[in-house]
Amino acid sequence: MGRAILSTRLRPGVVVGLGLTASLLVPVAALAGGPVILAALPLIGVTALCDASYALLAARSTNLARRVLVFEPLAGRLGEAAWLLALWFLGAPGWIVVVTGALCWIYVQTRSRARQVGLRDLGMTTLGERSVRTVTVALGFAVAGVVAFAGGAEYVTWISGAVTVAAMAWLLMAALGLLQLVIVVSAALRNE
Repeated sequence: MGRAILSTRLRPGVVVGLGLTASLLVPVAALAGGPVILAALPLIGVTALCDASYALLAARSTNLARRVLVFEPLAGRLGEAAWLLALWFLGAPGWIVVVTGALCWIYVQTRSRARQVGLRDLGMTTLGERSVRTVTVALGFAVAGVVAFAGGAEYVTWISGAVTVAAMAWLLMAALGLLQLVIVVSAALRNE
C-alpha cells in the first residue's frame, strides 16, 4: 500500500486537504439522516487513509512546506470537530461532545509541547491516539447507520443511544490517553 501511495506523487498538502474535506462532509451525512448516515463510514475511511498517506509522504519528503506542517494539526482538529458535530446532530449530549473535543485538543497540545522540548520518541502509544479516535467514531456511525437502515418506530432513540455510547467511549479513551501521556512526559522530564 505504501508503494502505491508513493507512486501517486501526491503532495502532502493535497492529502491533508482531501482528508479535511472528507471529514467536513460527515456532518452533512448526519444531517441527511436515515441510511445516509452510513455514508460517514467511507468518508472517515478516506480521512484515515489520508492520515496514513500524509505520514508516509511527509517522512519521504525532502522539502516539506512549513505551511503544511502548521496546518496539518489544524486540519486534524477541524476534522475531529466535524465528527463531534455530527455525533451531536445525531443526538449525543452537547456536554460530552464539548468535553471530548477539549480533551483531544489538550492531548494533541501536550504531545506537541513535549516534542518541542525534545521528547521526540515518547516510547508508547496511548488510548488518545488519532487512530483510536477514528475507529471509535467509525463504530458509532456504523451502528447508527445500521439502526437507521433497519428502521423501526424507536430508531431515532436508538441512534441517539448509539452515538452517545460512541461519544462517551471517545471521551473516556481521550481522558485515559491524556493521563497516560502526562505520566510518560512527567517521568521523562523528571530525569532532567
